[in-house]
This record gives sequence, C-alpha cells and structure tokens, in this order.
Amino acid sequence: MPRYYFHIRNGSGFIRDEEGRELPDEAVARDEALKGIRSIISSEASGGLLDLTGELDIADAQDEVIETLRFDEAFQLRLPGSRTS
Repeated sequence: MPRYYFHIRNGSGFIRDEEGRELPDEAVARDEALKGIRSIISSEASGGLLDLTGELDIADAQDEVIETLRFDEAFQLRLPGSRTS
C-alpha cells in the first residue's frame, strides 16, 4: 500500500508529518485528511477559536504534494442569514 504524509500549516506554524500512513489510494488519503482537519478545528473550537485559515498538504512517499486542502474545505458553513438548499 502507498504511504501518504499529512503536513499542516496553520496559526500554530508548520507541522511536518514524519511518519505518514499506509492507505489504499489518494481518495482514502483525502478522506483521512478531511477528518484530520475536522479534528484539529474541533479541538480549537472547544477552546473558543475557529480559525479556518490553515492548509493541509497530502504528500506521497517521495514527499511530493499531491493535493492541498484548505481547512475551510472540510466544512459546510451555515451562517445567520444564509440560505440552505
């Protein structure tokens, strides 16, 4: 199975994933990245901070970035006055 790395850039700085995870494919790696972003934001939100300005890079075994996800892409936001479809 291929190994993927999840590097994080946010208000706390840059965190390099040194271990990575073996996952079946890029789609599963993307799903895991979204879960990771949601976990980070959930932890920060419990302390009163909602900072969606971070990014998470998904890198392959050669440390080539195959996709960058913005933290705000991990959520569907509903704000006061916004319509839902």
